[in-house]
Amino acid sequence: MNRGKLTLIRGFWHASVVLISLLSCAKPESILVSERRDWTVMATNFEVTVYRTELKQSLATTDLEAAYQQVVDVDQLMSLYRADSELVSLNALAGTGMVPVSAEMFDILGAAQHYSRLSDGAIDVTIQPLAELWGFYHMESATVPPLEKIDAVLKKVGSNRLELDIAKEAVSLHGDSRLDLGSIAKGYAVDRALAALRARGVPAALVNLGGNIGVIGLPPGKRPWMIGIKHPREERLIGEVRFWHGAVATSGDYYRYFEVNGRRYSHLLDPRSGWPVQGMASFTVVAPNATAADALSTAAMVLGPVHGVQLLNECGNVDGLLLKPTSNGGKEIEYQTKVQVAETTAANKAPNGPVSFILEAKTSRIPSPQSGRSLNNSIQKCIWNIRS
Repeated sequence: MNRGKLTLIRGFWHASVVLISLLSCAKPESILVSERRDWTVMATNFEVTVYRTELKQSLATTDLEAAYQQVVDVDQLMSLYRADSELVSLNALAGTGMVPVSAEMFDILGAAQHYSRLSDGAIDVTIQPLAELWGFYHMESATVPPLEKIDAVLKKVGSNRLELDIAKEAVSLHGDSRLDLGSIAKGYAVDRALAALRARGVPAALVNLGGNIGVIGLPPGKRPWMIGIKHPREERLIGEVRFWHGAVATSGDYYRYFEVNGRRYSHLLDPRSGWPVQGMASFTVVAPNATAADALSTAAMVLGPVHGVQLLNECGNVDGLLLKPTSNGGKEIEYQTKVQVAETTAANKAPNGPVSFILEAKTSRIPSPQSGRSLNNSIQKCIWNIRS
């Protein structure tokens, strides 16, 4: 499903005059020149910016097309809204036993099952019957279902209803279950686009698919990438994240939702209870790849402020920022993050870690949660490596 957007802050460099003067002294083979395009695909905006040296600038157009084609290919395989997609065919074959699937489909389903186990079921790609029951595929019909219907549909949801045969690269889906890859497909598409750009030798790039953002290298000046963080209750930015590598994704309750008696019901469903997430506004995750950032931001959002942060702590090589409404209600927002939050951080210097979250001074911080049970004592490897 779609999720809350991250916004790219344009004009990364506050000292632009200094940057220009530095570039003017550089050799043509070292000057990086950007080229950008955007398209509409996977029901959202897809934006790619590539950086090439002046001597290889002519390759940029083909670079952009190569990245775009990867996302088109993923959409053709994994969309619920294309009658000819592999996902729609796979859902139609539920209950018929093991079905051979493409390498890409097997890869993303393996990743989905991995993150489901990692989060104790907080992310689950068999959630389609629940999303359909709540009406989130057609918002004009969205409503709170009767409890007995939620309980009945929950029996069709669960990672144990999807089986993978590694040797045959085949999958089996129980007869009354259906798949929805919305919690992970956009991140996967970003990783495929980045892989295509790396294969072409692109030294630096930024790929943004509906707020799922991945990067290669660093922009000119070797400064960190800067991404705006949307205020979950107002049409403005609440802050920014600066990062040096990897990918960023945000899950939020403000993209697709409806309200009943002042209560917000978002499309972010807890597959264990059958109900939309409550008490959380958004969760931003920075991870080594976009598939991980996409999946973990959803899982952390569902798990909430205690177990969501705990999940990221157990992963170790990811970072996160959660935003939640204060107990006073209204538009006031609290935050919690794994890294130190500062009003200012030098644009050309990494903080204590590779990520820096910079928020408004008036934003209050949520007290750190008490350590609780381990979500998954068998965690040995958090990040699922996507095949290139």
